[in-house]
Amino acid sequence: MTPTVHLHVDRDLPVPVTTQLLGQIEYGVTNGDVPPGSRLPSVRELAADLGVSPVTVSQVFKALKAKGLIATVPGRGTFVRGDGEAATPVRPLSHVDAALARAVRIGERAGLARRELLERFQRLVAHSSPAPALRLVFVGVYPAVTRAYVADLVRHLRSGDRLEATTFDRLDEPEVARALAEADMVLTFAHRADELKRHLTEGAEVASVQLIPAQRTRVALAEIDPLERVLLVSTVPEFVATFRRGVDRFASHVGDVRVCVLGATDLPDLVADVDVVVLATGAESVFDGLPVHVHAFEYRHVPDPVHVEGVLIPGFERVRAARTLHPNMEETT
Repeated sequence: MTPTVHLHVDRDLPVPVTTQLLGQIEYGVTNGDVPPGSRLPSVRELAADLGVSPVTVSQVFKALKAKGLIATVPGRGTFVRGDGEAATPVRPLSHVDAALARAVRIGERAGLARRELLERFQRLVAHSSPAPALRLVFVGVYPAVTRAYVADLVRHLRSGDRLEATTFDRLDEPEVARALAEADMVLTFAHRADELKRHLTEGAEVASVQLIPAQRTRVALAEIDPLERVLLVSTVPEFVATFRRGVDRFASHVGDVRVCVLGATDLPDLVADVDVVVLATGAESVFDGLPVHVHAFEYRHVPDPVHVEGVLIPGFERVRAARTLHPNMEETT
């Protein structure tokens, strides 16, 4: 059964409805709240359900389609695109199957039984050169947290694989551009994949990384006293609704939760009037000059290990297999 995306608006949040809806899809894809293949309600259904104008919903859908995050299938509806679809489609391995089929036919014409063919193939694989190491680049937003994501992902790679960290604001630097051009695969977030593709050569492999709240973040939220006043500081308006929903998931026992966006003129007054401040990544400047009575911590994410093992690692191995079959592909194309 195809899952349906359930969206909501909170008119108490300091961001427009359009921004809330756009952010819920963008960040929902990245943090797994909105799984690939989920069906979106129609424009009229969603507008009626949320009590907003169909024009507002239509604008949101148009923006999401432009980012490559959703697609409309005639006669079926509008769906969240699957992992990697917002970037480069996965190339099938039909050429591998064709080569193996030719080998079987050649062996049969030579009088070899199927069992002997299989034994020969197993010996070839056993004595073939080691699988090539992969060159990977992760393109994030904030340097420190991007390096942390890379450190987490490296644990899942084979020995010899190299994963470099960079950020979107460095894509035009010659050294970074060279690393991207030489990479076997480039990693980023689903809602930034189309932006990244504009800096890559045609056909470059791009995969999205899915995130979940870090364990220390979940624990810190659960340990907040129910009577404490909490302020959430988001770095961008689009993240506000998702941020609030994530905090409610692990701190539903807290009754007084307020939200603002970094740079708001009333931020100092809001900070002085609460007991706990939870910062989105990128809002670390709020740590400076906090009142002594205020406890603050960052709402950190980590790569989702289930997504890494179930989606990213098979993608890496597919690219590795292609390089094994065509080791000099980049020299001959």
